Amino acid sequence: MYMGIDGGGTSTRGIIEKEDGRLGEVVTSSASNLLVVGQDRAYAAMDDVIDRLNQQADLSQIEGVIGVAGADRVAVRASWQQYFARRGLKRLWITGDYWLPWANFTKGEDGIIAILGTGSIFFGKHSTKTLRLGGYGWKLGDVGSGLSLGQQGIRKAMEAWEGIEPYTLLVHKCLEFFAVSSMQDVLEQLYRPSFALRQLADFAPEVFSAANRGDHVADQLLQAEAEKIMRNFNALVTTLHIDSPTMGLSGGLARLWQPYLARLVPRENPLMSLPVIDEPAVYGAVWLAKKWSQERRPYDVPES
Repeated sequence: MYMGIDGGGTSTRGIIEKEDGRLGEVVTSSASNLLVVGQDRAYAAMDDVIDRLNQQADLSQIEGVIGVAGADRVAVRASWQQYFARRGLKRLWITGDYWLPWANFTKGEDGIIAILGTGSIFFGKHSTKTLRLGGYGWKLGDVGSGLSLGQQGIRKAMEAWEGIEPYTLLVHKCLEFFAVSSMQDVLEQLYRPSFALRQLADFAPEVFSAANRGDHVADQLLQAEAEKIMRNFNALVTTLHIDSPTMGLSGGLARLWQPYLARLVPRENPLMSLPVIDEPAVYGAVWLAKKWSQERRPYDVPES
């Protein structure tokens, strides 16, 4: 039996593959990105998933992959190692969440992917070489991410309201999103202690909606951001020496980004394709658990 968990900035999902190869029910909880929601809320979400999976099987006897945002950072990794050791789960591999859609997309073969969700990250593997780009987090911002788009979209609306920039539908979108009557009220809402940072990512689809209705400001914002996304892809292709790249798009904004990126493909690389990875990332986690078990990879949770 194998376990897979996808701990992201929007939700946390877990699943068990049973001895006969059948997959159990996916259990879902709230976000567990330590860097966005903090340790207490992240642990609470993971507790919820672990407790519900424990009802399906004894997790202490199961190997599993835990894909979490920020796992490459020493403090984040150490925090999760301590958490799972305290929960009595030690037959685990803790890895960056980008490995999960990559596994779904490539099934272990060469390939590159982008996760475009609350945050963003770009990852590729060719032969024995891997490369990860981006994933800087909310303090620096992530290219093409929901947080970045939400911040930029609201800023454009503020600038239009103040007369700095041309009028944009984003003003109306902001007022609707925050359920207020003026942009000054938007500022008041943004800086309330109860307003969670990740809520800015929920405004990102409104930027796409405005652009689809012909809003020039929103469209220009998305075009500029699409160029940055493609620069990351091109860096992966060049560094990893991939000749005919197929690049998978994952995350909550993947399907919204696809047409913008597709416009740039003929110019950047006519052989490139950009399919959206629809399979939930948690399935990639359980697939990796089986693969890494067969490879007898050392676990990531210390014995003491």
